[in-house]
Amino acid sequence: MRALHVITPRHLGGAELLAMRIMSEHADMGVTSRLVTKPIAQVEASARNMGLDVGHLQIGGKLNLFAIGRLLAEFRAFKPDVVCTHLSTASLWGGLAAKLAKIPAVGIVHGFNSPGPYRFATTLVSVSQAVADSLATRGVPTSRLCVIHNGIDPQPYTSAPPAEVNVPAGSFCVGTVAHLSAKKGYRELLTVAKKLTDVHFVFIGEGPMRAEIEQAATDSALAGRIHLLGFRPDIPNLMARFDVMCLPSWEEPFGLVVLEAMAAGKPVVAFASGGLPEIIVHGATGLLAAPGDVTGIADYLTQLRNDPIQRQAMGNAGLQRVKQFTLHETSKKWLTVFKDTVNNYNR
Repeated sequence: MRALHVITPRHLGGAELLAMRIMSEHADMGVTSRLVTKPIAQVEASARNMGLDVGHLQIGGKLNLFAIGRLLAEFRAFKPDVVCTHLSTASLWGGLAAKLAKIPAVGIVHGFNSPGPYRFATTLVSVSQAVADSLATRGVPTSRLCVIHNGIDPQPYTSAPPAEVNVPAGSFCVGTVAHLSAKKGYRELLTVAKKLTDVHFVFIGEGPMRAEIEQAATDSALAGRIHLLGFRPDIPNLMARFDVMCLPSWEEPFGLVVLEAMAAGKPVVAFASGGLPEIIVHGATGLLAAPGDVTGIADYLTQLRNDPIQRQAMGNAGLQRVKQFTLHETSKKWLTVFKDTVNNYNR
């Protein structure tokens, strides 16, 4: 089987990394894959470092009608059996181009998107039941929908030695890994940090809120306790230094980083939003507060700070839980959808 993946990212994030990892797994399953992206140097470099076939086209923008012709030319050159689109713009142009070329298309819905850009996909795969339910309430027939949870390779996280972080030895360390944007709950997390005056917070990622977080970190109540590390490739090592992972996102479609934290043996504290309750078992692998309940997040972090036995128990439970979300199993499910979509399309 030949699968062409199309993605139009703004930055290197969870959707991009998942697509690349799935492509790597599929190579061992006999699939010849190629990734086409709009010109994003970091995405292309990451794909090449993984040994993937990658190229870029000017296909960004929902008003870019030239994207159709460029993708049709790519189809003629690569001759895919199936087109797999990621993110809304790629799904709009990739799905339409596939329809014109009479090639089946699988649209992967990574977030709480409008269904419009996915109208041309033969099959829609959502990364969580929460995303699928959102699409269904907006009129997408359930017959077009299926759910495949994201997956990871746990091994790098279970065996990583802790990275050197400028956090005093013995200090309680709360870490978060996410795009630095308001929807990821960074303002709420800064409020939590002001409440917990003896806790250090490590933020990993880049995004539009960086300057705001840097400014907040100069507040006397936070000075020396906010560690903003930017984009880092050594996430497993950094997670090994965390005591707890915190992700107070307002609307998290899935939360790949939660699986990574579980694989590192860390309990997770988060808002019960989006797909997070499908991963985190409240009271077993982590603790879930109502969306927006900053006091609840602070109380849960305090509870775990004061109870190392509970932290260890939740970390151990997370190690077992993450076995249900492996990259290999996710990849097999994607391949089954690819094959079924091609077979049903050709009937």
